[in-house]
Amino acid sequence: MLPVVTADGIALPNIAEVLAQPAVRKAMPAIVTLLTIAIFLIAYSVTREPPTRSLYPGLSEADRQTAFDALSSAEFYVQIDDQTGDLVVRDERYHEARIFLASRGLPQEGAAGGMGSLSEDASMTTSQFMEQVRYVSAMEQELAKSVAQISTVQAARVHLAAPKQSVFVRNRTPAKASVVVTPFPGRIISNSQVEAIIHMVSSSVPYLAADDVVVVDKRGKLLTDAKRFASMQLNSSQMEHKNSIEETYRSRIDALLSSVVGAENVRSEVDVTMDFTETEATYEEFDNNRNGPKARSEILTQENNSTMAAVGIPGSMNNTNPGLASGVVDGQLGDDPVGTDGSSSTRQTRNYELDRAVRHVKMRGGMIQRISVAVIINEREVEAPPPETPVVAEGAEAPPVAEVTAEQPGMVIDPYTDVELERFTNLVKGVVGFDEARGDVVTVVAAAFEKPVPMENLVKWYENAQVMSTARSMGAALTFIILLFVVVRPVLKSYLPQVEMVEETKAVRRQDGELTEEELAMIQEEEPESLDDIKAKLKPKKSTISADMLDTANSYDDKVALVRYLVAEDAGRVANVIRKMIKVG
Repeated sequence: MLPVVTADGIALPNIAEVLAQPAVRKAMPAIVTLLTIAIFLIAYSVTREPPTRSLYPGLSEADRQTAFDALSSAEFYVQIDDQTGDLVVRDERYHEARIFLASRGLPQEGAAGGMGSLSEDASMTTSQFMEQVRYVSAMEQELAKSVAQISTVQAARVHLAAPKQSVFVRNRTPAKASVVVTPFPGRIISNSQVEAIIHMVSSSVPYLAADDVVVVDKRGKLLTDAKRFASMQLNSSQMEHKNSIEETYRSRIDALLSSVVGAENVRSEVDVTMDFTETEATYEEFDNNRNGPKARSEILTQENNSTMAAVGIPGSMNNTNPGLASGVVDGQLGDDPVGTDGSSSTRQTRNYELDRAVRHVKMRGGMIQRISVAVIINEREVEAPPPETPVVAEGAEAPPVAEVTAEQPGMVIDPYTDVELERFTNLVKGVVGFDEARGDVVTVVAAAFEKPVPMENLVKWYENAQVMSTARSMGAALTFIILLFVVVRPVLKSYLPQVEMVEETKAVRRQDGELTEEELAMIQEEEPESLDDIKAKLKPKKSTISADMLDTANSYDDKVALVRYLVAEDAGRVANVIRKMIKVG
């Protein structure tokens, strides 16, 4: 091959000369390996599906079509998800696609409305009715966005009936609201989330009570209908308390019986009836100890009254002040012409007191009214006893013995006796605190458990995503192995000399007095020396064994000693000679 000459007359080395250089030949295996790995990685990245990301989940059909056309015209990798129907783009261009759609005003349904729309098309000629309509629409959009933030809600719409309120309280009309929610596929909106939606909407709109908010799902089911029966149902804390007690009893029963029959051979269910009614009562009791009344105080009152009775003929003489009678000498008492009258009364009051006690009793809820326990135990299996050898009379033929094959089961069912079941029942009663007066029920039954049958895979194996992903990975690994054996191995084999050829080349070079590649490399790696030293190293090596020594070796011992000396001095040359002798022979 002629060398390539540049315009300046400089000859460039061709590819063969470059590849023939020792440094290139040494690095060629590593270069080929790296190129193979690079080709494999490129092929894997090309065949692997790029990761995608959903763009605006829950987009309306109109906005979805407009966004799909816009992204396709802008050369975005956009597809429609088969399961959700959402638009998906490549992960590395996700934010770029969102910015692009925002520049086109998409999505239009999400951008319309909201509090930001109140400043649009505002003018002096706008009527109060239009302002009220825009305000209500903005409130609906904002509430819909807030409801859609709940994890189980995919989309939501809010309708408000908020009339203009009067300044007079008696003329005010209460507002009403309706909420339509669309849950994510496979998810359920719980009652607590419905209550949260109701309170969030009612607290955001003036004069809107929680009872005037209605929540409906996309199937037309009224989710707020459960509020009517809220008083008849247990709340979440009561249900958690009831379930925890049932789970505690169930775990105790399983732990107790599993040590006897095995963990997989017992199933139990517990139902606890509880009364969460809280009762408060106040009692006032008198003479509870039957001690009788006791006198606390006694009041005794006695009154005496004395008055003169009126006598004589009515007239002036009788009305005069009674004085001394005529003819009465001073110092003597005369007869009393007027008679006297007196009265007396006695009143006695006694106060008695009885023992008095006032009790205030508050009965807390959560009392257990009844416990029902049902336990089923798997029938035990034991090895089948060996068949008994029948007694054969003398002279009669013995009946054939049935051979036990793999098709015949080697295990038989040994049912539990009534005594054992009664023992299990007593154990369960002791665990749950059985009280017959309370109406508790404990039932223990033994039955054979059915082995679980694996469900058939309804999806075909070549349609399963996991199988296809595994197949792609195995195909990539197989391609890499084929590249190693088809491309890398022949190249390495051609560039790496074989062991026999290397040894033979070394022996020939030693025989001719030339230096081997290792010796040349040592000379190149050492520090620069003088020209005489380099010539001395490059001078052909000569053997120290002369021809006279070969001629004088006549005896067997001399020849053996000479051969040993040759092997010790130059083992490679001797091995090469022996190898050639073997090949010739």
